[in-house]
Amino acid sequence: MATELAQEAEAADTNDAVRSVIRQLRVIIRALQGHSRSVERACGISAAQLWALWELQRSPGLNVSDLSRQLSVHPSTASNLLDKLEQGGLIERQRRERDQRIVRLYVTAAGQDLLARAPAAPQGELNRALQDMNPQQLLGLEQALAALIARMASVEPKAGLQPYEGAQ
Repeated sequence: MATELAQEAEAADTNDAVRSVIRQLRVIIRALQGHSRSVERACGISAAQLWALWELQRSPGLNVSDLSRQLSVHPSTASNLLDKLEQGGLIERQRRERDQRIVRLYVTAAGQDLLARAPAAPQGELNRALQDMNPQQLLGLEQALAALIARMASVEPKAGLQPYEGAQ
Protein backbone atom coordinates (compact mmCIF):
# COMPACT_ATOMS: atom_id res chain seq x y z
CA MET A 1 0.00 0.00 0.00
CA ALA A 2 2.73 2.45 0.95
CA THR A 3 4.63 1.58 -2.24
CA GLU A 4 1.54 2.23 -4.34
CA LEU A 5 0.99 5.62 -2.68
CA ALA A 6 4.62 6.54 -3.25
CA GLN A 7 4.35 5.55 -6.92
CA GLU A 8 1.15 7.57 -7.34
CA ALA A 9 2.78 10.59 -5.69
CA GLU A 10 5.83 10.24 -7.93
CA ALA A 11 3.61 10.00 -11.03
CA ALA A 12 1.69 13.11 -9.93
CA ASP A 13 4.97 14.99 -9.38
CA THR A 14 6.17 13.90 -12.82
CA ASN A 15 2.93 15.03 -14.45
CA ASP A 16 3.15 18.40 -12.67
CA ALA A 17 6.76 18.80 -13.81
CA VAL A 18 5.83 17.92 -17.41
CA ARG A 19 3.03 20.51 -17.42
CA SER A 20 5.36 23.10 -15.92
CA VAL A 21 8.07 22.51 -18.53
CA ILE A 22 5.51 22.73 -21.36
CA ARG A 23 4.17 26.01 -19.94
CA GLN A 24 7.69 27.41 -19.64
CA LEU A 25 8.57 26.43 -23.22
CA ARG A 26 5.36 28.11 -24.39
CA VAL A 27 6.35 31.31 -22.57
CA ILE A 28 9.70 31.34 -24.38
CA ILE A 29 8.18 30.53 -27.78
CA ARG A 30 5.41 33.13 -27.41
CA ALA A 31 7.89 35.76 -26.30
CA LEU A 32 10.04 35.11 -29.37
CA GLN A 33 7.03 35.07 -31.69
CA GLY A 34 5.55 38.24 -30.19
CA HIS A 35 8.85 40.05 -30.47
CA SER A 36 9.22 38.83 -34.06
CA ARG A 37 5.82 40.30 -34.96
CA SER A 38 6.70 43.62 -33.33
CA VAL A 39 10.03 43.73 -35.21
CA GLU A 40 8.25 43.14 -38.50
CA ARG A 41 5.69 45.88 -37.75
CA ALA A 42 8.38 48.35 -36.66
CA CYS A 43 10.96 47.63 -39.38
CA GLY A 44 9.21 45.99 -42.29
CA ILE A 45 11.61 43.04 -42.22
CA SER A 46 11.53 39.75 -40.35
CA ALA A 47 13.32 39.21 -37.07
CA ALA A 48 15.68 36.77 -38.81
CA GLN A 49 16.56 39.41 -41.39
CA LEU A 50 17.11 41.95 -38.61
CA TRP A 51 19.39 39.52 -36.80
CA ALA A 52 21.40 39.06 -40.00
CA LEU A 53 21.72 42.85 -40.33
CA TRP A 54 22.90 43.12 -36.71
CA GLU A 55 25.54 40.45 -37.34
CA LEU A 56 26.75 42.17 -40.53
CA GLN A 57 26.96 45.50 -38.75
CA ARG A 58 28.92 43.87 -35.93
CA SER A 59 31.28 42.10 -38.35
CA PRO A 60 31.42 43.90 -41.70
CA GLY A 61 32.76 41.86 -44.61
CA LEU A 62 31.49 38.45 -43.53
CA ASN A 63 30.84 35.91 -46.25
CA VAL A 64 27.67 33.80 -46.46
CA SER A 65 29.28 30.82 -44.69
CA ASP A 66 30.48 33.00 -41.81
CA LEU A 67 27.07 34.60 -41.45
CA SER A 68 25.27 31.25 -41.53
CA ARG A 69 27.48 30.07 -38.65
CA GLN A 70 26.75 33.27 -36.70
CA LEU A 71 23.01 32.76 -37.19
CA SER A 72 23.15 28.96 -36.70
CA VAL A 73 21.31 28.39 -39.97
CA HIS A 74 22.07 26.48 -43.16
CA PRO A 75 24.03 28.55 -45.75
CA SER A 76 21.09 28.36 -48.20
CA THR A 77 18.82 29.87 -45.53
CA ALA A 78 21.33 32.68 -44.95
CA SER A 79 21.54 33.23 -48.69
CA ASN A 80 17.75 33.56 -48.92
CA LEU A 81 17.76 36.09 -46.07
CA LEU A 82 20.50 38.04 -47.82
CA ASP A 83 18.62 38.07 -51.14
CA LYS A 84 15.68 39.78 -49.43
CA LEU A 85 17.93 42.25 -47.61
CA GLU A 86 19.76 43.07 -50.84
CA GLN A 87 16.49 43.55 -52.72
CA GLY A 88 15.47 46.01 -50.00
CA GLY A 89 18.72 47.92 -50.39
CA LEU A 90 19.79 47.10 -46.83
CA ILE A 91 22.97 45.16 -47.65
CA GLU A 92 25.38 44.92 -50.53
CA ARG A 93 27.57 42.12 -51.75
CA GLN A 94 31.05 43.07 -52.85
CA ARG A 95 33.48 40.91 -54.79
CA ARG A 96 37.23 41.28 -54.64
CA GLU A 97 38.93 42.25 -57.85
CA ARG A 98 41.50 39.46 -57.60
CA ASP A 99 39.09 36.62 -56.81
CA GLN A 100 35.52 37.15 -57.97
CA ARG A 101 34.41 34.01 -56.14
CA ILE A 102 34.85 35.71 -52.76
CA VAL A 103 31.76 37.73 -51.83
CA ARG A 104 31.80 39.97 -48.77
CA LEU A 105 28.66 41.36 -47.16
CA TYR A 106 28.16 44.93 -45.93
CA VAL A 107 25.28 46.91 -44.46
CA THR A 108 24.29 49.88 -46.64
CA ALA A 109 23.42 53.37 -45.37
CA ALA A 110 19.73 52.41 -45.57
CA GLY A 111 20.49 49.31 -43.51
CA GLN A 112 22.33 51.41 -40.93
CA ASP A 113 19.34 53.76 -40.71
CA LEU A 114 17.01 50.82 -40.14
CA LEU A 115 19.28 49.40 -37.43
CA ALA A 116 19.38 52.76 -35.67
CA ARG A 117 15.62 52.64 -35.12
CA ALA A 118 15.15 48.88 -34.79
CA PRO A 119 14.44 46.98 -31.61
CA ALA A 120 16.81 44.18 -30.66
CA ALA A 121 16.29 40.93 -32.55
CA PRO A 122 14.48 38.32 -30.42
CA GLN A 123 17.34 35.88 -30.89
CA GLY A 124 19.53 38.52 -29.27
CA GLU A 125 17.27 38.59 -26.21
CA LEU A 126 17.41 34.81 -25.93
CA ASN A 127 21.17 34.88 -26.46
CA ARG A 128 21.53 37.59 -23.80
CA ALA A 129 19.48 35.61 -21.29
CA LEU A 130 21.52 32.45 -21.95
CA GLN A 131 24.78 34.41 -21.65
CA ASP A 132 23.59 35.76 -18.28
CA MET A 133 23.12 32.26 -16.86
CA ASN A 134 25.87 30.85 -14.68
CA PRO A 135 27.93 28.18 -16.48
CA GLN A 136 26.50 25.31 -14.43
CA GLN A 137 22.91 26.34 -15.15
CA LEU A 138 23.68 26.73 -18.85
CA LEU A 139 25.35 23.32 -19.03
CA GLY A 140 22.42 21.75 -17.19
CA LEU A 141 19.96 23.38 -19.59
CA GLU A 142 21.98 22.24 -22.59
CA GLN A 143 22.07 18.68 -21.31
CA ALA A 144 18.38 18.66 -20.42
CA LEU A 145 17.38 20.01 -23.85
CA ALA A 146 19.63 17.48 -25.58
CA ALA A 147 18.01 14.68 -23.57
CA LEU A 148 14.52 15.99 -24.46
CA ILE A 149 15.38 16.22 -28.16
CA ALA A 150 16.88 12.72 -28.10
CA ARG A 151 13.58 11.37 -26.79
CA MET A 152 11.46 13.11 -29.43
CA ALA A 153 10.61 10.79 -32.30
CA SER A 154 9.84 13.49 -34.86
CA VAL A 155 13.03 15.56 -34.67
CA GLU A 156 14.83 16.26 -37.94
CA PRO A 157 18.63 15.85 -37.70
CA LYS A 158 19.32 19.35 -39.07
CA ALA A 159 16.36 21.13 -37.44
CA GLY A 160 18.72 23.33 -35.43
CA LEU A 161 19.98 24.85 -38.68
CA GLN A 162 16.50 25.90 -39.76
CA PRO A 163 14.75 29.03 -38.48
CA TYR A 164 11.26 28.58 -37.13
CA GLU A 165 8.47 28.99 -39.65
CA GLY A 166 7.91 32.60 -40.69
CA ALA A 167 11.40 33.76 -39.67
CA GLN A 168 12.48 34.44 -43.21
